[in-house]
Amino acid sequence: MSTAMRRLVLSVVFGAATMVGAASGPPSVDGASCVRISGGRFDAPGNDNDAAHLNGEYVRIKNDCTTAKYLTGWRLHDYGRKHTYAFRSGFRIGPGVTVTIYSGRGTNTSTKLYWRRTYGAVWDNAPPERAYLRNASGTLVSSWSPY
Repeated sequence: MSTAMRRLVLSVVFGAATMVGAASGPPSVDGASCVRISGGRFDAPGNDNDAAHLNGEYVRIKNDCTTAKYLTGWRLHDYGRKHTYAFRSGFRIGPGVTVTIYSGRGTNTSTKLYWRRTYGAVWDNAPPERAYLRNASGTLVSSWSPY
């Protein structure tokens, strides 16, 4: 097959693939692809289970969207769903903003949220532990693990 013929075949194949992708529509209505877990720390300094160290473990969520997103009904959970954090009604994350969810207690702000646990770590310090972020309809939008 000549070089010109290969280019024509690739052009047709690429064009068909593009048409199929376009027919399937936009990836997500709720902007889930740009709100995601950006990092965190599962192993707090000191005893993870002690109330004094619970805020040493946390997960960060970043809004890479160009607009603010409401996380009402969204949930963050660990592997096996032993612990679940539900975002409060009306919680809004601004564009480019990172929010940190701490395991312990504190005063909630627009960039710091607290699970309000008094004892017992949320995150295990070994695989297969992972943080999962689900939107209001329960669809997994992001997951993260330091391992």
